[in-house]
Amino acid sequence: KEIMPDLNCAQVNDATLKIQSAYRGFKTRKELKESGEDLPDLKAADVVDATIKIQSAYKGFKTRQMIKQHKEIMPDLNCAQVNDATLKIQSAYRGFKTRKDLKESGEDLPDLKAKDVVNATIKIQSAYKGFKTR
Repeated sequence: KEIMPDLNCAQVNDATLKIQSAYRGFKTRKELKESGEDLPDLKAADVVDATIKIQSAYKGFKTRQMIKQHKEIMPDLNCAQVNDATLKIQSAYRGFKTRKDLKESGEDLPDLKAKDVVNATIKIQSAYKGFKTR
């Protein structure tokens, strides 16, 4: 006596879809091979462009569908807290990117404890403080 799987189970449905799509792909490739038509070159520029366009349209569709389904409210981009968070994220990323670029180019950051760097730092700070007080 065999136990049949629950056909309403999510795992069974996923497995069914995978099997069906694999078979359909096999069947389509076989039909194309028998008809003498070749599959397109997937590395050709026009095929790549079309693929990207289709994928971006689909991703936009799925995003709009999710927002509509969940009725999520997007943050107010003019809110002060959102602007502050945006600036912090951008600043952290720019610092990361600059450090990465410097590391890749082979240039080293200056030694912050060197006497000439300390003197330059103090001079810049004092000039700025004088500017702010005027």
